[in-house]
Amino acid sequence: MKICSKYLRLASATLFFVFGLMSTLAHAEVRISGSDTEENLITTAIAQYQRGSKSDIKAEFKGTSVGFKDLCRGAADIVPASNKIQAEQTKACADKKISYIELPIAYDAVAVIVNKSNNWSNDLTMAELKSIFHPESFGKITRWNQVRIAYNDAPLKIVSPDTKSGTTMFFTERVNAMRGFLRGDSTIFSDHDKIIDAVSEDINAIGFVSLGALVEHKGNVRPVPVNFGKGAVIPDASSVLSGAYEPLTRLLYVYIAQSALAKPEVTAFASYLFENGDRYARFSGFVPLAASSYISNVRRIKAGQ
Repeated sequence: MKICSKYLRLASATLFFVFGLMSTLAHAEVRISGSDTEENLITTAIAQYQRGSKSDIKAEFKGTSVGFKDLCRGAADIVPASNKIQAEQTKACADKKISYIELPIAYDAVAVIVNKSNNWSNDLTMAELKSIFHPESFGKITRWNQVRIAYNDAPLKIVSPDTKSGTTMFFTERVNAMRGFLRGDSTIFSDHDKIIDAVSEDINAIGFVSLGALVEHKGNVRPVPVNFGKGAVIPDASSVLSGAYEPLTRLLYVYIAQSALAKPEVTAFASYLFENGDRYARFSGFVPLAASSYISNVRRIKAGQ
């Protein structure tokens, strides 16, 4: 009987261990990968959400293109994206039979920034932006007075996000009509805060960042008004909503793998994010969507489509 009792205790302990292990493995984490533009918005939402939830949420913000790669190889449940998914990324997901839903979360604008001590660049046209940032200007347009004769005879220092960034993809497409191509003499950083810091330290520098990053981390920089043909316009909530800054205004998105919506943790967090989308968009320096858009997005999440 003692031997039998011993084996029963051992079997019981083994079963307890196995079921405990199964329970741990079955705990579905929420995997987030994508845009550093949306990092402040998403991490703030995570921090607030986890006050009332024990969900294991892992988030990385290495760029929109990295997020889409993770989505299309089944390594991400949620992808914050600062541009729409592109044809080659759509195909990559289709090849792996991964479907997803696309949900807008806020409006953003790409702000062109200079050092606050730069007192000559009062505005820039789209043609002048192209002369500054186009790859073919490398070695040709190297001084500010080559951009506009009235500007200082000073060296032009260009600072940019890297090509993993959706901000770079958007800006270069709109300004240069060459998506993702940068000048060979650009100083490149992987996040917007470092771009702001670099421009803050150099009176001759010019760069471009998300409006949200500019609101969050002002530094010693100012946005340059851009003249799209009807007078110079500053990027802000008013010019975004009115359409006055439209050529450099964009939607920010969240993509969710359809299969991930079968996980209650993903559905719960995604629903929370959009139920509070207005609040987190404002807090992060973006321009909120209409309330009806957030309501519609929550319905789509809960319906799994």
